[in-house]
Parts: sequence; structure tokens; C-alpha cells
Amino acid sequence: MVIVKPYGRMVICPAATPCHHPPDTTTWTTMRTIATAALTAALIVTSAAPAAAEPAPADLDAYIEASLERNGVPGAAWAVVSADGVEHTAAHGTDGNGDPVTETSPFLWGSVAKPVTATTVMTLVEDGRIDLDEPAATYLPDFTLADSGRSGRITVRHLLEQTSGIPEGTGITDRFDAAEDPYGQAVADLAVAETFAEPGTEFEYASANYLVLGAIVQAVSGMPYEDYLREAVLEPTGMNGAIATAEAAQAVPDGHAYVFGQATAIDAPFDPTGPSYGYLGGTVDDLARFAMMQLGKGAIGETRVLEPESVELAQTPAAAMNERVGYGLGWKIGDGNADLGTTTVFHTGGAPGYSAAIVLLPELDRAVVIAQNAYGYFQDGALIGPVFGAARIVAGGAAELPEGDGLYVWALAIVLSLLAAAALVTVWTLVRLRRAPKRIVPAWRVWIGMGCWAVGGLALAYAMGVALPGLAPSRVLFTLMMPDVAWSATALAIAALAVVAAKLWAGSVRLRRGARAPESAGG
Repeated sequence: MVIVKPYGRMVICPAATPCHHPPDTTTWTTMRTIATAALTAALIVTSAAPAAAEPAPADLDAYIEASLERNGVPGAAWAVVSADGVEHTAAHGTDGNGDPVTETSPFLWGSVAKPVTATTVMTLVEDGRIDLDEPAATYLPDFTLADSGRSGRITVRHLLEQTSGIPEGTGITDRFDAAEDPYGQAVADLAVAETFAEPGTEFEYASANYLVLGAIVQAVSGMPYEDYLREAVLEPTGMNGAIATAEAAQAVPDGHAYVFGQATAIDAPFDPTGPSYGYLGGTVDDLARFAMMQLGKGAIGETRVLEPESVELAQTPAAAMNERVGYGLGWKIGDGNADLGTTTVFHTGGAPGYSAAIVLLPELDRAVVIAQNAYGYFQDGALIGPVFGAARIVAGGAAELPEGDGLYVWALAIVLSLLAAAALVTVWTLVRLRRAPKRIVPAWRVWIGMGCWAVGGLALAYAMGVALPGLAPSRVLFTLMMPDVAWSATALAIAALAVVAAKLWAGSVRLRRGARAPESAGG
């Protein structure tokens, strides 16, 4: 995962209409909403900066390195490209093995996989083997949802635009166990998922859409998704270091998550269905070549992957994510650099231990790509925001580094404070059990006290142990994306249960010691 990618439902714009409608005020809040806000804030902050002369590569490198140092990222690589080639490449720090990062170091890209998948689908559209407006079930007969009528109306275009009505959190993504038919199993498990809207009417970012697209590519091509991807896109583009299988992913060094603000190495897992939505990977050179092909309107050098019309369609807003960003076919399109004469076509991604971004400035024939070996849910804005600043610098503007997410500190502080309080209550309750009661308390008051502590403690345990992890696509991803919060929340859930047990025990002891029944309270 994607973790991952973080978006609510929005209104739909006709493809030819600029998407500036306000978001739906009834947006379903998920864990990823905060990441979207941070990303949008980064775009707004950078767009407000004054224009400046085109910088030297050293200025760009200094800006990016400052962000890496501020965020404690162990290693990263980035590049600036045009349609004609790579103009500048640089690297910083070390990988998870302690080796220096270079342009050939492998990373995972997270949801940057989505525009790659969209490109893959469009090759089949151009071949006449897929019709964008044909129902997905035409190519994938086993595809169905809880509402079979709605699922029968979901088209390939809806999946690409994230307007299918499939919600985030279906549980079919971010699975790391080996399976004989991972795409088939995931699609079968989608049969119990409820849709949130009629297909084509509302936007919601959901990686499940792109998992289904991977299954469609596999069914139509008659090849494993990763094989067709390599044949149709990776090899023609020269993305020879791209990682699209679990075997290849074993060569990826450990990435890093944030534990109490410090980047800490974690073993990067791999979902076999992930290459179509969030677990594709490769080197910064691979990212650069994909950007070059997009700037070249589907061609890189003499090799054509897509026709220009297909590239333009993919990069045209079809659904509004918010007032400043629209979604096309696998691409996000923003106006953050409109004052510098260009649209901003981009996609960002976060996978456990890694983050990446590709930002195209089509009218300027420039793009910036970056891969970093660190990711955290609360650090998403601070990690990805500077990429937009770098793109603005390349466009001739100026940018500042975005601030970190203050919610991270507050979330940890609240959870740890409640944990300390629960521990103190438990200890104090047990200590008091060793003392003789100073006064007799009516039994009804003891029962009410026991009930209140039980309800409150169980509610807190449920919130920390079930509800909070349930906001993430999976409990595993919750732990990988924010390990310190996940561990602290689990500890608090256990501590809350300990408080309940201690209070119930203490109450029962007090009752046995002679708490009076209501009728004898005055005697």
C-alpha cells in the first residue's frame, strides 16, 4: 500500500470542464483524508511563492536535501527530465543496507503505480481489446459487488477515474501472503463489498479500483499482469530496473517508518496484486524514463507506447478531488503552477517504508521525480510536499519547505497520556485493595461504579484496539505506516482492559467486605 493514498468523495466534472467545484460536505472521513489536506496545503503554499529565475541544479539539490535532513530520510534519489532525456540526477544518503544511494538503487513507489497501470490499460484500449465504456464484467465475468446491479454498470473508465462507487477499505489490498491466484482471490472477495454511490457519480480514491484493473489486464491479455506490464510498458520505455514481482522485491533493501519521530528500518512487504495499484518499484532512472515518455506524449525516443490522444485523455480532469485538484485516468491534475504557465500533472505514493512522486509540467516540457526510503502516515505531507516545491523551482518559481503534521505530536501525546493514566488507575486500585475500607459504601453505589468503569474502559479498548486500526486498509498496514501510534494504541487498549478488570475485582471485594444493601443503608 499506499497507504497510502487518502481521499474523500467529490463531485464529478465533465472531462472537458475544469474541476473547481467545492468538495461534498458529507465526505466520508478516512485516515487518508489528513494526507490529502497536507498535500493540498503543500500545493497552495508553493503556488503562492513569487516567480524566480530558472535555478542551477545545485539550488534544486540544496532544497531537496534540506527537506531530507528535516524529515530524517535516510536515503533518496531524484531527477529532472524533459521529453528528450534526463537533465539532472542526484542522490542522498544510504539505503537500508547501509550502502550509498545511487540512481540504480531500488525503491518501492506506492501509488505512483496507478498512472503506470492506466498507461498499461490504454495500450489495450488502443489495440481495440478494451473499450473504456464497456462494463468491467465484460472482461472479468467474476467481478461483482454486494449490489450486483451497480457492479454491472461499473465501466473500465469508472475504475480508472476512481468513480466506480467502490469504497476504500474493502480489505482486498495490502495482502502480503502468497496465493495461487492473488488477483482472482481478491476479486472474489470483493463480492461482499457495498458500493457508496451509483457508478460515475461520485469520486473516492480507492486502490481496489486499480487492483480490479490489474485483473482485467490479466484476463484480456491472457498473461500475468506483471508480464503484460513489462511487455507493453516497461520494456518499450526502458524501465529495465522496474520491480513488479515478489521475487524481484526481495532485492529491495529495508525501508523506514517513523517511530517517535525517528526513521526506523522495517522489512518492506510486497502484495502480489500490488504492482497494479501500489507496490510497483524500481530505480529513479525508471521513474525518469516513465516521465519522459509521458512528456513525449506517449513516445520515448523512436519508441511509441501510446498515441498522444491517449496521453492527453489520461491527463484531463474527469473528477474533482478538491477545489484545486482533479483526477483523470490515473493522474491528478492541479493548478498549483498556473501562475508560471503550466498545469501540474502528478501522482504521489507511499508504501510501507518508501515514498515516491512524479510531477509533470507539460507546457514547460519538464518533470521532477523522486524516490525516498522512508514513509509515515503523519509524515506524508512533509515528505511529499517538497516535491511540489522542487517542481515549482524547476518551473522558475520559489518555494518553501512545508511544516510537519502537528497532529502527529498530539496523537502520540494523547494516547501516551491516556496510557499513563490507565496504568496509574490500575496500580492505585490494586494498592487500595490491600487497605481496609474507611467507610461502608451502599452496594448500589458499588455496582454503579463498577458499571461505569466497565463501560468506559471497554469503549476505550474498542476504540484503540478495533475502531482506530479499522480506519486503515488493514491492521498490518496500520502498524507499518504508523508503528508508534499503533503500538501505543494497542498498549492503551490492553491497559483499558486492565483497568476494567481491576475495578471489577475491587468492586467485588468491597461487596464481599460488607457493602450494605439499599434497604439497610440507614440502619
